[in-house]
Amino acid sequence: MNNNDFEWKFEHEWLQEVLKEAQKQFEEKRNSREKFRRDTIEIQRELWENVGSVSIGNGLEQVVDFMQSINAMKIQKRSHEFTRKLEEKYERVLLSPYFARMDFNEKGEDRAEKCYIGISNLINDNFDFLVYDWRAPISSMFYDYEIGEAEYKCPEGTVEGKLTLKRQYKINNGKIKYMFDSNLKIDDEVLQDMLSKSTDNKMKAIVTTIQREQNKVIRNEEYKNLIVQGPAGSGKTSVALHRIAYLLYKYREKITPQNIVIFSPNDIFNEYISSVLPELGEDNMSQTTFKEYMDKALGSQFNKENYSEMMEYILGSKKEADYEIRRNNIKFKASMEFIELLKGYVNVQEKSNRNFKNILFRGSLVISSQDLEKLFFKDSVQLPLKRRFEKIRERILFLLKPHEEQRIKEVADELKNSGSYLDKSEVMEHSKARVRDELKDTYYEINKITQFDLLFIYKKLFEKLEFFLRDLNISYNEREIRGIRNYTLEKLNNRMLNYEDQISLLYLKGALGDLPKTSEIKYVIIDEAQDYSPLQYEIFYQLFNHASMTMLGDLNQSINPFMNVGDYKNISHIFTEDNTCIINLTKSYRSTMEITKFSRRLLNKELSVECVERSGDEPLLIGFTDREAIKERLIEDVKRYKKKKYKSIGIITRTAKEATEVYNFLKDKIKVRAIMKDDDEYVSDTLVIPAYLAKGLEFDVVLIYNAGDENYSCEEERLLLYTACTRALHVLCVYYCGKRTLLLK
Repeated sequence: MNNNDFEWKFEHEWLQEVLKEAQKQFEEKRNSREKFRRDTIEIQRELWENVGSVSIGNGLEQVVDFMQSINAMKIQKRSHEFTRKLEEKYERVLLSPYFARMDFNEKGEDRAEKCYIGISNLINDNFDFLVYDWRAPISSMFYDYEIGEAEYKCPEGTVEGKLTLKRQYKINNGKIKYMFDSNLKIDDEVLQDMLSKSTDNKMKAIVTTIQREQNKVIRNEEYKNLIVQGPAGSGKTSVALHRIAYLLYKYREKITPQNIVIFSPNDIFNEYISSVLPELGEDNMSQTTFKEYMDKALGSQFNKENYSEMMEYILGSKKEADYEIRRNNIKFKASMEFIELLKGYVNVQEKSNRNFKNILFRGSLVISSQDLEKLFFKDSVQLPLKRRFEKIRERILFLLKPHEEQRIKEVADELKNSGSYLDKSEVMEHSKARVRDELKDTYYEINKITQFDLLFIYKKLFEKLEFFLRDLNISYNEREIRGIRNYTLEKLNNRMLNYEDQISLLYLKGALGDLPKTSEIKYVIIDEAQDYSPLQYEIFYQLFNHASMTMLGDLNQSINPFMNVGDYKNISHIFTEDNTCIINLTKSYRSTMEITKFSRRLLNKELSVECVERSGDEPLLIGFTDREAIKERLIEDVKRYKKKKYKSIGIITRTAKEATEVYNFLKDKIKVRAIMKDDDEYVSDTLVIPAYLAKGLEFDVVLIYNAGDENYSCEEERLLLYTACTRALHVLCVYYCGKRTLLLK
């Protein structure tokens, strides 16, 4: 038997041993769950047999027994759920218990330990690790080191030694499909195997191919905040989700999925990433979007524009009369100067004279204007405006209570002595009603001085916009500011909120103390970080300043030319150097080399970014006489690429209006779906989608509809087109009518 045959025999026997142990533990859990089920049925049967006779009249002991039965059922339910999750874990283990092995010779030890690495730990009755979870401290060496000197950190300290072997496997349905030794790094063979496949309708776990630079992000605990900058296809979102899985593993006693929130760009993307954590054996964290949070916080009393509608306006309304004013409005409200203005305005609101008056009730002084001023400007000065108003209101009502009670007693005595035929309860009811009526003017004054009207406060800022800008020494263009002021006031008077104004209102709401606490959130993940303005980051800080944040983005994929982070320096005052680390991912894994090279032509600048050496067809760039001819070509393309077994085809348009036009043409001719707004449900297969909703998604085949110079006509749309092209894994076709865009020189 040669060495290779011996290795295969050894690995086969080891796999059988692991599977035997996994099967044993699986059956134990299944039997436990069956016992829980039988016990629960028995408790329920006893409970329902006795429930008819349960009453306080039958004695307290019976009620206690009843409550104990209810609590026992709750405990059974929790145990049943925990066991069910363990069963699911073993089911995954039985299909593919591990994907890697490394032999580690710890310093001072005679022999190397064989460490097998999988999705989760597998420990036998003797407490031997048959398989290590990929998140375990020792497993980090597999991702971080080549053969040779290596070390890992664990609670006891740093463990040093040597890696003498790294091996990778593909195990399906409990059988080794292939294995090979990797002497340098996680070999491109596994990576190539994964990348060459057709993409599914959900994002997948990447534990078998995590790269060293990605592992650095996943396990980073030195800094409270991480900013991860990486090119299209560098695995930023996957890394974020695996980081969540790592945190849940390491701090299982301290945090749960409910302590973690991820802000995705839209609901489509939330659906797209929803299977990764369950695949890793964890429950999903809280998933939301900035729009969803903002909607709830601002309520429904306004007519609100959503992000998609704003993008449609930016891309499709350039010929409208108000376009320049709206563009200036968005740019101004996404600027650093506007943040300075809002902060100065909040300061003014908290310090300006309130013209407090004495609060009286029937001529008696309840509280003086001087006492109100002292309470507002001294005693409560550390509180934000809304909380100060609440404090004042609580104080006034407390001082008013004795006056109110005394007056009710006086009225009741009058009614009793009037000889009227009223019983005691009627006397009190009439007395309270009369005093309530007498208190109307007093309550009017109380409401007037403690009223918190966010829209009124915001309108006042724009009514005196030039004054506040001058007062805060903020330079401005007079004509532009006049246009912004008038435009904003017109919208606010009609109770219409543009998207950019919702962000401003939300910031003021938080700064003035009118947002609920979020202290249960300990980790925040912000995906597509480049598409949030500095003001939105101020809001994130308001909400989650106690939490650790991981921000993942690519400045080259800023799809909104007027509202984006601009540069991470613009948020360096929020996320300071001492507790923030910027990590640059430098390798792209998504597209073929040909697609990557083509897409980078759009950036008009050099990128020091590598890509996986995976070859494919050259992208097609073809001109047509008109849009109808492009649509006809789309039908041919979809049929052709479906025959080639590609699962997902993205037909990417510039706007939702274009997407509707293309979808209506195609829907009766081929099987096709469409996404038009950011809360539509994500589907795989063949999909028509506007470019600004496609960010973060990927498709086997991308067909760009009409990249003519009439469509992508200006510098502001360069990154939007780049983002669209970088969605492609295997095939990219760019079609245009007329002249092709000048952005593709």
